[in-house]
Amino acid sequence: MRTKVTKGVAAALALTLLFGCSNGNGNSGGSSGSGEAGASASAGGEKQQEVVKIKVAASIAAAEPNGVMQNPVAKTIEKELGIQMDMTAVGADFGEKLNAMIASNDLPDLFWVPDPAKQIPMMVKANQLYELDDLLAQYGDNITSDPSGKAMIELHKKTLSPDGKLYTIGMLRGATTAGTQPLGANFIRWDLYKQLGYPKLENFDTDLLNVLAEMQKLEPKNKDGQKVYAIGGWFADGLGWGDWPITYTLSFTEGKGYLTSDRTVYYDLATNEISPNNDLKDKNGMFWRSLKFYNKANQMGILDPESFTQKSDKYEEKVKSGRYLYNVPGWLVTDINSHYEKAGMPDKGMVALPPMNTDAFMLINNLASGGRTFAISKNAKNPEKAMQLLNWLSSYENARTVWNGPEGENWNMENGKPVPTDDYLQQSSSDLAFNKRTGALMYYHFVGFGSGTVDPKTGVPVNLFEWSDKAVSRQLKPVHQDMLEHYKADSLFDLYSSKVKVYQENALYRLGELPENLKTQGTNLQNYTFKNIFNLILAKDDAEFEKLQNNFIAGLDDFKVDDIFAYWHDKAVEQQQELAPIFELLKQQ
Repeated sequence: MRTKVTKGVAAALALTLLFGCSNGNGNSGGSSGSGEAGASASAGGEKQQEVVKIKVAASIAAAEPNGVMQNPVAKTIEKELGIQMDMTAVGADFGEKLNAMIASNDLPDLFWVPDPAKQIPMMVKANQLYELDDLLAQYGDNITSDPSGKAMIELHKKTLSPDGKLYTIGMLRGATTAGTQPLGANFIRWDLYKQLGYPKLENFDTDLLNVLAEMQKLEPKNKDGQKVYAIGGWFADGLGWGDWPITYTLSFTEGKGYLTSDRTVYYDLATNEISPNNDLKDKNGMFWRSLKFYNKANQMGILDPESFTQKSDKYEEKVKSGRYLYNVPGWLVTDINSHYEKAGMPDKGMVALPPMNTDAFMLINNLASGGRTFAISKNAKNPEKAMQLLNWLSSYENARTVWNGPEGENWNMENGKPVPTDDYLQQSSSDLAFNKRTGALMYYHFVGFGSGTVDPKTGVPVNLFEWSDKAVSRQLKPVHQDMLEHYKADSLFDLYSSKVKVYQENALYRLGELPENLKTQGTNLQNYTFKNIFNLILAKDDAEFEKLQNNFIAGLDDFKVDDIFAYWHDKAVEQQQELAPIFELLKQQ
């Protein structure tokens, strides 16, 4: 299986030919030559670099209060780089907060940019960001010498920069999974499906709902006597997160990637073709099929009514305690299945259903541009240190440390390969005390490589907790074994990949932002959509749903939706042609 999964890595090596040789000088971890506090002499006469603080805003686990990080990973960085990370943990609302920081020029030294297409041009125009080419050449050898780094640099210059210069570094590059479990999918309680006698399950729109309804009848309460619903949501969270399962369920499971946050334009992973249809208007498209799914679930009494008032933390609490029988986010499933195991119910658990009537399935998401975009502000007194930090995070060895904590606590090298301890694999990824004590799984969005990215030296993904061979074998619960037997598949990777043409997405598109004459309308369009989708889900019957659907589509004209779609569609087609060489290099063989 590992051979197949790493073919994308092998293909990416060809990027070296496309983007040339590295300018890096090998200075990934030492002190800088400029902008640095003076060195002090140690007792032994050796010069030691003074420690400097770098203010960082990033999405991290809330295991420590905001301020200078004290966990083992942070201490390793301080020892090796002379950098104390003065961190602020940010969440889904950071886009709005960053806009306020931009307006007041109160930017941290190093920070996540949630909406780079809009916010990078704003900051470049205001002269608030360091141009990074020179810093990267001097302090970024880990980035510039790696094929994924080369691809990221070119993509950022082509798709994020307003003037072709480099202002951003993409972190969380590469694969988000190792091909045994999707990042998002139709996860169901397989033990209940088995009890039902494996009924027909060939489509998302009707079969899945019918099966879930029957599953809810089998288990109306969890072990604590709490009401069980087949489906839940976190609709009370804001735009972009509260509607996440509506946006992405079919994107993951049928291999169609949205290219715009307004959900108008998408492309087909199997063909790389841009859809000619505006998805907000196409009643047979992903948007309306997803809404109809949740509406039908509500009509059938299998959608938790608290979905409309709860946020994601409450959703996680419920799904991990057995109160939901269906789930989309793959990153929750390990904890979900661990709950049943620890409760003495090892035969219960969730699995991702294989592709249903589709040529593409998003099993592996290769984030060539990076899953998180970072910039260095001109408020930084030590920009070279900020670049050194990004570079340190961008070696495979250090990424392994960031994901799992320093060697010797949660993992050890055995015969040249990193192997997680049994105790580590028994932990919960959301155990904040464990995160703080070991540093593991804290900086999941502030690291150079994605969870499933394979270290070419060891052949092992950097996140040992989820994707090492030992972890994967432990994740194979009785429900997985039964599913493999039912589908007559040799492995999970084969189950999810063998019947589709494409199972990897190379996320290259970055369409920028709308022109000035459409920006306000574009913002209002997204707000209009977010405001109305929950009313559609609550429609009491099909007739009311159809009426609300027609009213919604008619109302789109108030926001120049045809002009917006035309702009995005033309931009996508243009970028498709520009990025064709990179697509070819990253294409799964």
